[in-house]
Amino acid sequence: MSKRVYFNICKNLILSDLIILKRLFVNKFIDKSIWIFSTMFVTAYIMPYFGLVNNFGLFQFGGIITTVGLFELYASVVELVADFEGDRIIDYTLTLPIPSWLAIISKSIYYFILYFALTVSVLPLGKLLLWNQLDLTQINYLKLLLAIFFQSMFYACFVILVSSVINSMSKLGIVWSRFISPMWFLGGFQFSWIALYNGFPIFAWISLLNPMIYITESTRVALIGQADYLNFWLCLVVIFSLSVVCLAIGLNNLKKRLDFI
Repeated sequence: MSKRVYFNICKNLILSDLIILKRLFVNKFIDKSIWIFSTMFVTAYIMPYFGLVNNFGLFQFGGIITTVGLFELYASVVELVADFEGDRIIDYTLTLPIPSWLAIISKSIYYFILYFALTVSVLPLGKLLLWNQLDLTQINYLKLLLAIFFQSMFYACFVILVSSVINSMSKLGIVWSRFISPMWFLGGFQFSWIALYNGFPIFAWISLLNPMIYITESTRVALIGQADYLNFWLCLVVIFSLSVVCLAIGLNNLKKRLDFI
């Protein structure tokens, strides 16, 4: 079968998911906006009265940008696992005249679009909440878009891996306790890698095993500048490499679980 046919089938699979997303996107945006507003208001306006530096709000916003896709990942895992254990719509998808692994990748591409669109949509909230603390002229917009692109790609691949190891709805709590929470709290959400290294060098080196470190560092470089952060381009290379690994392992696991060829 020609590559053009493969492309058209994959495109239609993605478009069908996007049609459903169109009805859900506003609610997803509102949910993320409430969390962002609550976090930023406390960090930028309340915590400075308790001794936190005044510019920490901007630093924190860099961390918040990176967690939009990470938090949405949980809902994606729930959706996939529920289908694996329930309606099994995935079975129909796997019978289409395309390689089964390509059908899974089409789902991953949909999630990439979702995470990327959600993250970009909340960016204006940063200016509204931080106002003078956020100088729009200091942002490297190309790097920011690249950072969001690569982090969305990682989450889209990571959701395939996580879904492949959750074998029942009753074990969905594992997603938060073993994946999202450790990656979030230990991935530079409230600290930079250099600051961690200066205080706890051994733990800083261990933290390099956490993909979130590279995601948060690259995003903050785009917002604040390269000084005092890991090299931006190195971060992107690592994020891309980890994305490929996660997708490969996830596909292999799903091949055994869903019995596709």
